[in-house]
Parts: sequence; C-alpha cells; structure tokens
Amino acid sequence: MNRILLLFLLSFSFINAQSTPGTKEYKSIHDSLTVQKKNLQQNKLMLKTKIDSLKKETKKLDSLIEKAEREIETVYVKKFGSKYGPRVYHKQIWKGMTEKMLRAGWGKPDKIDKNVQKWGTFTQWYYGKITFFFRDGKLIDWEEEK
Repeated sequence: MNRILLLFLLSFSFINAQSTPGTKEYKSIHDSLTVQKKNLQQNKLMLKTKIDSLKKETKKLDSLIEKAEREIETVYVKKFGSKYGPRVYHKQIWKGMTEKMLRAGWGKPDKIDKNVQKWGTFTQWYYGKITFFFRDGKLIDWEEEK
C-alpha cells in the first residue's frame, strides 16, 4: 500500500513539474504576449484614427447631399413653379397634377394603358400595385391594389 501511495505521489509531482513552465519559458511567453499587446494597441490606435477620419468624411458627404437635394428641389420649382415644384420633388400626388409631374416625381411607370374616346383621352399608369388614372393628361384618381 505504501508503494502505491509513493508511486502516486511521485507521478503527481512529475505531472505538476511537466505542466508548470520554467523561468525561461515563462519569460518567453511573457515577451511574446507583450509584443502582441503592443501590436494590438497600435492597431487600435490606427482604427480609431480611421474611424475619426471616416466620421469627418461622413459629415462632409452629408453636407454635400443636403446641398444637392436643395439644388434638385430648386430645379423642380423652376420646372413646375413654387406651388407644385416641392410637392413633385417630395413625390406627393394630388388630383389635377399632370402626367409630366407624376413622371418627374415617380419616374417611368411600369406600364401605361391609353384609351381615346370621343369625350377624352383616358390613361392608366401602373407603378407596382398603384394605378393612376388620367383624363386628358390630368390625374383624376388613383387606387392601390390590396
């Protein structure tokens, strides 16, 4: 029994001796981790610098976008007047608007159907599930398919 206990204690102390690093190995691991830490700190600093630069660039781009939007709205005002230009620019619809106004605000329709009758020209413009109804070039109604 004493021999078994002695063998157990010897094997346990051997395993512990194998798993704990020596002074040289510890210093090597420490130095390696120190170098990794410095590299990570440098990368962190570079990323912060890039983020700050991108934030400044974003502000510049936002400013340019706002300026471009104001200029585009001005073009709509020149084309359709101060009353209707902003409404067309913001893609609003109303009875009485012209086909040109709808095309300027919404773009080219998916499909156009046209019927010419004695009492007027009737046109249907389709944008996805929305259909606009025109009589003689003026919007008279619209409906959305549910």
